[in-house]
Amino acid sequence: MGDAGPDGFLRAGSLSFIEVLATSVALIGPSMTPILIAPYMFALAGNGTWLAYVFGGTMLVFVALCINQFARRSAAAGSMYQYVADHLGPAVGAMGGWTLLWAYVFVAAAVLGAMALFVGLLLQIEGWHAPSVALVLVLAAIAWQAAYRGVQVSAIVMLVLEVISVTIICVLVAIVLHAHGASVDANQLYLRHAFPGGLGLAVAFAVFSFVGFESATAFGAEAKRPLVTIPRAVIGSVLFASAFFVVATYAEIIGFSHTGKPLDQQTFPLGTLAQFYGVGYLRIPITVGALFSAFSVCLACITTAGRIAYAMASSSLLPRVFTRIEPRHRTPNVAVTVVTVITLAIAVVALAFGVAPVDVFNNCGTLSTFGFILIYMLIAVAALLYTKRLGEMRALDVGISGLALALLIISTVWFFATIPAPPQHWFVYYFLAFLLAGWLWFRPRLRTASG
Repeated sequence: MGDAGPDGFLRAGSLSFIEVLATSVALIGPSMTPILIAPYMFALAGNGTWLAYVFGGTMLVFVALCINQFARRSAAAGSMYQYVADHLGPAVGAMGGWTLLWAYVFVAAAVLGAMALFVGLLLQIEGWHAPSVALVLVLAAIAWQAAYRGVQVSAIVMLVLEVISVTIICVLVAIVLHAHGASVDANQLYLRHAFPGGLGLAVAFAVFSFVGFESATAFGAEAKRPLVTIPRAVIGSVLFASAFFVVATYAEIIGFSHTGKPLDQQTFPLGTLAQFYGVGYLRIPITVGALFSAFSVCLACITTAGRIAYAMASSSLLPRVFTRIEPRHRTPNVAVTVVTVITLAIAVVALAFGVAPVDVFNNCGTLSTFGFILIYMLIAVAALLYTKRLGEMRALDVGISGLALALLIISTVWFFATIPAPPQHWFVYYFLAFLLAGWLWFRPRLRTASG
């Protein structure tokens, strides 16, 4: 696959390790978990919420090791799609890229809902109100402009915004843990307050908290020393996120054990904890930090999905117009614009039909999880075939791919063992319909290419 479009090339060697790591961490959006995802997780897994993150983090460490089988040997724009296409065939590769587009678009739509919620909270402080639809229109336009102007600037912005947000949350977590004392919270060693079968649902949903760690692979054509930079960014982002999620959710459960109202009944848990522990002045910084985090996730999704679409179009799987490079900023401007429009349409339609912003976040996040789990499974298989074809397959490599695939299958089966309530009940059928539509679109193009 070439990196050239009709109007030029992506800017090679423009991103440092810190900038690539920033993109992965920003797309994970670690601040979103203790602020919005933790209450939903607690409703499913109760005191076992932290355990769901231990399981999910372990699973994705093995997935990251599979991704790094490729990342430390080759680099290209849109690499997750390319890894699968090169080693499982063009048909499976096309479906893998299609799946990635689904995943990134729904994550972006989810955080548009989150941003509408956070801006609404800030406006309420001043006694103002603005329609959620209007808010997401403005926020999506800002994200599009940043992505359009260039990933290097975007990466720096994402890093700064996420550092601010995570730092504020860590301050509050430290206050809660200090108030509790050095002893371990024994209650969290038992699965209490869990929904029947809820731990399995929580493990599957935990993937939503981590998704995006692999986004660094989409910048192979733009990273400095990509064979070193990208593998380090992939594994580093998973390890950081795992530690942060476990500690933050552990602290939240401890904190709310003293408030009389459990975590799953909180609409803004960190704000409530700040008030309860005498640091109410952190409510506004936490809200602003959450907004920054959500914006950085949206920006990372748009930039990454745009490069996936660019790579697929370079292989004639999508219209050639997606390969167009903006001459001044050297970005895939058409792909970025189309991704933004589709993302915005999903969020606007949901809000226009009366779906609350927090439900847009949860529902779109759940939909994105299907796409990520499938692409991770394909990567685990492709990594094993890759090392075998190179003649470098070791028992360790078999073990890494086998464990990654086994844990992903377990989490999927665990999820479907307890049938979710509507509307989540229907989400898997939406995803399967999307896969079918993709196959019908790609089939004649793949036949033409092979002919």
